[in-house]
Amino acid sequence: MTAIAIAPFLAAPEEVAQTLQVDADFKVFLALAVKSSGTAPADVNLLAARFRVVNGRQGARDDLALHDTVSAWGQPVSVGELIAACQIVDRTRLIHSLWRLETFEEVKLWLKAVRAVVRLGYELDGELRGQVLLAETIIPMVETVERKDYVLPNGDMASDAITRNLGIRAKVFALDRDRRTPRSASGNSIMDRLSRTLSKGNR
Repeated sequence: MTAIAIAPFLAAPEEVAQTLQVDADFKVFLALAVKSSGTAPADVNLLAARFRVVNGRQGARDDLALHDTVSAWGQPVSVGELIAACQIVDRTRLIHSLWRLETFEEVKLWLKAVRAVVRLGYELDGELRGQVLLAETIIPMVETVERKDYVLPNGDMASDAITRNLGIRAKVFALDRDRRTPRSASGNSIMDRLSRTLSKGNR
């Protein structure tokens, strides 16, 4: 498995570490993203996990193993390949690569490079489960916000439907608020722009 597609988005580990030390905005974003992302793939044995893969067009498939094949962008791909970026790339570094993007187009390209996001956790029965959400399902939701529609075709609010995993929802709505707020205005930091998202995350 490789995660080569995400490589152009990644800063050097040293740069990420320095940003974490000196940038309060990134610290807030990282804390929010980690809180919403479940157990880090690097901390568990993924071979023992069972996965649920959600595809906006084909619905969901349950009880999949890492080697099982699903369809993404119309092509067969294993669950392991889908979540390779989340598995191989350090989580802080991956979240940083999203945080520093500046446009909706960049976010969509980032999602295509990531391919899918996974949220891992242990169920009451002790089994490790992973919820996998494909980029092709997330991108149309991002485009809805980009068009300033905010309501998905099924009637759901994009602010509720876009995944919080890795800070994706927070980033999308930070970009949305940023374009509606003059750069010279006070209170334009990510900490201010994420205030509503933070409030939702604590409910």
